[in-house]
Amino acid sequence: MNYLDTRDLYKRQCELQEELEALQDVVEEARELITEETEGDDPDGVWATLHEAEDDLADWQSEYQEDLDELNNLENEVGREWMHGTTLIPESEFTEYAQDLAEDISGMPKDQPWPFSHIDWEAAADALKQDYSEAEYQGTTYLFRAS
Repeated sequence: MNYLDTRDLYKRQCELQEELEALQDVVEEARELITEETEGDDPDGVWATLHEAEDDLADWQSEYQEDLDELNNLENEVGREWMHGTTLIPESEFTEYAQDLAEDISGMPKDQPWPFSHIDWEAAADALKQDYSEAEYQGTTYLFRAS
């Protein structure tokens, strides 16, 4: 199954945020050097340093900013369990998740002829969904246990 653990997503979110902040710091430091040390001339290449830092930041933003924004939005949807861990279940796999949950709760394997072979798993999964919330991430709808 393609479950996601928000602890892994939180870790990636932190990594991206740290990278962004480090690049922003380099740009800010270069700007401060220009303000402090130059008066129209460029003896130490500080303008080149600034342009390089700005280019690095722009490159990072074009490659990773959307990912970071999606993670931030997902964090807002999931709420306080984000960094502590909650499982995100793809909506397309929720029926199978419901079957596995029933097996875990009952202690009976789902391949038993009765009663598992006579259960409308789509209906059971739909009933279970009322205890779950939905969130979108990278074009997929995920369900997670609402806290």
